[in-house]
Amino acid sequence: MNNILIKITGKDVVRFVKNLTKMKINFYSINFINKEAYLKISREDYLKIKKIKTLYQVDIVKYYGILAVTNFIKIYKTFLIILVICFSIFLLLTNIIFDIEIDHNDNKLKDIIMNELNDNGIKKYHLIVSYKKQEEIKKDILNKYHNSIEYLEIKRIGTKYKIIVEERLINNDNNDTTPRNIIAKKNAIITKISASSGEIIGKLDRYVKKGDIVISGTIHKKEDKITDVKADGIVLGETWYNVTVELPYHNYLEEETKNKNICLNINYLNKKYSLFCKEYKNSKKNNVFMINNTLLPINISLDKEKELKVTDNIYSMDKVFLEASSIARKQLYSKLGKNINIIYEKSLKYDEINSKIIVVMFYKVIEDITDYGPIIDSNPEIR
Repeated sequence: MNNILIKITGKDVVRFVKNLTKMKINFYSINFINKEAYLKISREDYLKIKKIKTLYQVDIVKYYGILAVTNFIKIYKTFLIILVICFSIFLLLTNIIFDIEIDHNDNKLKDIIMNELNDNGIKKYHLIVSYKKQEEIKKDILNKYHNSIEYLEIKRIGTKYKIIVEERLINNDNNDTTPRNIIAKKNAIITKISASSGEIIGKLDRYVKKGDIVISGTIHKKEDKITDVKADGIVLGETWYNVTVELPYHNYLEEETKNKNICLNINYLNKKYSLFCKEYKNSKKNNVFMINNTLLPINISLDKEKELKVTDNIYSMDKVFLEASSIARKQLYSKLGKNINIIYEKSLKYDEINSKIIVVMFYKVIEDITDYGPIIDSNPEIR
């Protein structure tokens, strides 16, 4: 509503208000304090009152709705213009790239990447490119130099691009014909053996120790040795792990929601005015821009605000094991890789120590236990 709160001061304000009623002036609220009357009316009715020739003094106390915004802009027009100009300059400067860092030691490869980036619009003192364009540039460079670049990542950090690159190493293992055995990488129960060359001597569902030969590079015919070859194949095995997880007794978690807004705060003398703000129960604020001058009684700031969903409770037993399972699995995947297969899970131990919950989880895992070892002739020829 575009209303105005006015104050009427005079000898008999009650009588004056009665006369306004006769003039069909609508009041949204009315309060009498001593010789003053406070009326909340529309802007149109306020203009009617201003045309009345009277000895009573009529002052505006407060604006509401759009009128409040327009009046604020009118009062602080100069400051707002300065704010807009400064904010525009700030946005421009924060969207210009001042540095490009390529994280690699090979100067030749760095020059190649820098030239490609420049040709595609990523260069110093130029505007940033969109994320979509950034991904397209990365894809084009990888496709163009697929023989020399294994991995490429373009990260924007403020006004800098950081380029992470890994050089592709040519694997000459296929050209190496040196005889070898395939051995167990760790203690396990064999669950699968697949060999493209060599002689399988390991047995399914049998326990092997680290270093035991599973696929031999020595080929026999009956009991006679024929030749030594380079054994190739894959061995999968069941392995076992205990993972210890520590959890806080209290489950306190802050998660950002999708709700966010930009808030313009203006502090003038002892008053604070906030525009475009939403009230969140829990939030995180980041200051984007601030104008502050000790010579002026005004402070202007622009803040980004994100709503936070806060969880603060004590873990139940079910939640403890669910959380411990999630953390323990992440640790296993981080240590062993994503290709493992967890076939069994059980909690072995639960303790509460110094406001912490300690849980020990046991896992049976199917993983690749393929490793390689040299062929050692146990019966060397005597010359």
